[in-house]
Parts: sequence; C-alpha cells; structure tokens
Amino acid sequence: MNEPTPLQYIIIVFCCLCLAVIGLFFLANFGRMFKGRIKNEWLRQNLVVWLIIFFLANSLSPISGGFFYAIAKLKWGGFIALQAFGCLLYTLITYNICRWLANHKGLKKLSFAAHKLLILAAIVISSMIIQVGLIYMVYWDDKNLDTFLKYSGISTIYTGAAIGLVYAVVNYLNLQQKIKFDEKEFELVRLRELKAKAELDALHSKVNPHFLYNALNSIADLSITDGKKARQMTVALADLFRYSINYSQNNYSTVRDEVSMTDVYLQIEKIRFEDKLNYHVKVAADTNHYLVPRFILQPLVENAVKHGLKVTGQMSEIFLETMIDGDKLIINIADNGPLFPGELNPGYGVKSVYDKLDLLFPGNYEIHFINQPRKQVSIHIHKLMKNEPGV
Repeated sequence: MNEPTPLQYIIIVFCCLCLAVIGLFFLANFGRMFKGRIKNEWLRQNLVVWLIIFFLANSLSPISGGFFYAIAKLKWGGFIALQAFGCLLYTLITYNICRWLANHKGLKKLSFAAHKLLILAAIVISSMIIQVGLIYMVYWDDKNLDTFLKYSGISTIYTGAAIGLVYAVVNYLNLQQKIKFDEKEFELVRLRELKAKAELDALHSKVNPHFLYNALNSIADLSITDGKKARQMTVALADLFRYSINYSQNNYSTVRDEVSMTDVYLQIEKIRFEDKLNYHVKVAADTNHYLVPRFILQPLVENAVKHGLKVTGQMSEIFLETMIDGDKLIINIADNGPLFPGELNPGYGVKSVYDKLDLLFPGNYEIHFINQPRKQVSIHIHKLMKNEPGV
C-alpha cells in the first residue's frame, strides 16, 4: 500500500477521534447501556464491553503497528471484520476470565496486590494468545518472519493495555455505582429510622394527652368529694407521667417497667371507682427483663376499664399476666366486661398498640382477641429482646 497522503492522514485521524469518543461514551455509561432492553445481565455487559473494545481498538489501530499493511492486504471490509471478530474474542475470553477471577470468592482471600497481579497476568496471557492468532491470520503467508514478530509484539502490548484499561475503568465504575448505592441504602435506612421515631413520638404525644384529659377529669371530680383521694391520684398521675417523659429517646421498655406503669394507672382507677374495680397482676419472673414498646399495655387496660366498668356499671375484674412460651413472650389482659364483637373495629388505643408493634416488631407479633374460655386480649411477641444499655 502506498504511503497515505496528508489529507488521508487527516481523515483517518478524524475518524479515529470519532471512534474514540463513541468508545468512551459507552465506557462512561457502562452500567446504563441497554439496561431496559436486554434483561440478561451477562449478555448485556458482554455486548457493551465488545462495543467499547471495538470502538477504542479501531480508534488506536493506526498506532498499533501493521495498520496500513493490514488494510492493503485485507481491504477495509476484511479489516473491520477481523477487528470485530478479534474484539469478540477479547470480550468472550479475556474480559470474562478477568470477571471470573475478580468475583471468585476463594481468590478474593488473596492480598490486594496478588489478586490484581493475577488478573493482570490473565489479561496479558489471554491477549497475547488471541493477538498472535489474529496476526498470524494476516501474516501467515508473509515470508518476512521479523515483520510478523514485530507486529505481534506491538499489537499484543497495545491490546493488553487497552483491555486492561477497559477492565479497570469498568470495575471503577461498578465500584462507584456500588458506593453510591450503599450510600443511598444507608440514607434510606436513616430516613426510615427517623420516620419511625417521629411516628412513635407522635403516638406517645397522642396517648399521653388523651389519658391526661381523662385522669384530670377524675381528679377534678374527687377534689370536690374526697381531697385525700384526689391527692393520691395526683401523686400517682405524677409517677405515671414521670415514666412517660423520662424515656430518654428510648421507644422500648422492660416488661417490669411497663407493668409497673400500668399498675399505677390501675391504682388511679381503683381510687376513683373503689370497690367497683378489682385487678390482679401476675408477672412471671423470667419475663421482667424482656423489651416491649412503651405504653403498649395502658391503652388495652384502659379499654378494659372503659368497656367493662363504665359501660355496664357493674364491678369489673381485670387480670394482667405475662409469661414465656418457648421462644415467644405472651401478655394477656383479661376482664369480665362485654365480649368482643364478631367484627372488631379497633379504636385509637388498640390501633396505637398495633402501630407501635408494627414499627418496633414488624412481622414478629400477633394480637388475639379471645372470648372463650375467658375474654382477653393476648399479645404474642416472637422476637425476644432482653434489656441492654443503649437499646
């Protein structure tokens, strides 16, 4: 082939620059190319890598050695077909070998330097084998062995460096994508925690004023008829709200503390209704240190008082007990009031209990409303958590 004219050089350089821009575009968008169109991840990645290698390899072909000789011998159609076939071999063999070495769990135990050197060696060796075979296809009938060896060596070095660059950039982009994904996941987890905390704080702020309103009405009534009892209720109410406001950002409480708080509530109601209300608390010693959501019992006990004593006007008996059954914590709140209807429509108190359990024990609890052999609400918590500092 005659030496190209300056105009031909300019055209070739311009075409190479265009090919390089296309190849770099594919490289920069490696993770997004054809993502919605090709579902098979292996096929999609290999197609994008083939395109990257094809465009970058052709953009640098004039400096790789033997370019004009290959054009003269194979013509443009044969040369492009050879390049496409060679890039396919590099993709299927070199890239996938490197991908396998990079993701192999056993090889990841090697030191960072040893792991990367192994991958680099695989790139060089596989590239050399492929390139020697391709060069032989072009120069097999060339009597000048020196030319064959020279072009084989230059092309192998160039191709190995190009494949290594593509591999390095692709891995860097994957790493950056993983880092961004992890950062987004971390941010989502943090936002979910903040949302859960806000929802729990909202539940606390709604439950407490609701109970405060009822308790203050009771104190107001008693202050007219019995100042001593009104004072006792006020002290008990202070203890109850001390528990409420001193939770130190902790949404959990031990069974012991939660039962003690509920007992204070029942003391307040006992002072108010005297002999019309009796209650019994039975807490298994091995349940005391397990964690439950704060204010999970008081709304249910309040419902028992409201629907038992206040609705019927007759004496109410309330039973509160806790126990461990295998790998679950059971809390029962029973009363002798009217039975639960067939279709229960939970009010705010019961709904707040569901909401707290959904937030703190998602998928690890059950609530049963039972009428036989006795009427009771039974909470089963399947995730046993013992009290630990900072929980």
